[in-house]
Amino acid sequence: MSIPRAEIIETLDALAGPLGPQTSLDARLERQDRWVDEGGIELLEALLGVVASPPSEEQLEYASLDDWNTVLVEVAGALGKQYPEVALQQLLPLLDDEQARPAAVDILGSVGDARALPRLAELLQSRRLGEDDLVRLAGALGEIGGDEACRLLAQLRQAVTPAQQELRHEIDIAVQAARCG
Repeated sequence: MSIPRAEIIETLDALAGPLGPQTSLDARLERQDRWVDEGGIELLEALLGVVASPPSEEQLEYASLDDWNTVLVEVAGALGKQYPEVALQQLLPLLDDEQARPAAVDILGSVGDARALPRLAELLQSRRLGEDDLVRLAGALGEIGGDEACRLLAQLRQAVTPAQQELRHEIDIAVQAARCG
């Protein structure tokens, strides 16, 4: 039995919303951890299902869409580390979807599985990415790490123009995170 889309959206909205007088950060994080621990593959599949069609800002009651996406990446990334095959199987095709790509790249980075690198390399080679996509891609490569990620980061660094300061900075952070020589 799959988890209804509305339940996923509402739970992420509540977890990403502002803390109220009755809710501590520790209690919120405990709730999030419990959701991950109890959710398993079924929760991961439901979360990845909303990556392709996230809610609009108007559908959220408590959180901004940015904060909602941040919690989505945290929760899906944690579950993706437990079930990397499921995560890769569902996320890699989403790299071709411009709307889903940002969250898919962020979650792939959070999962940290090097098997995503060939597909991320293809995306980098396509040259159809905007600067925001490239910033996310650099971050994901830094989280995944390893020789191939370092090679891709070096390739990305060579393509950066002097005007792309944010991207250059993100690449530098990613190179450090990946421990590139």
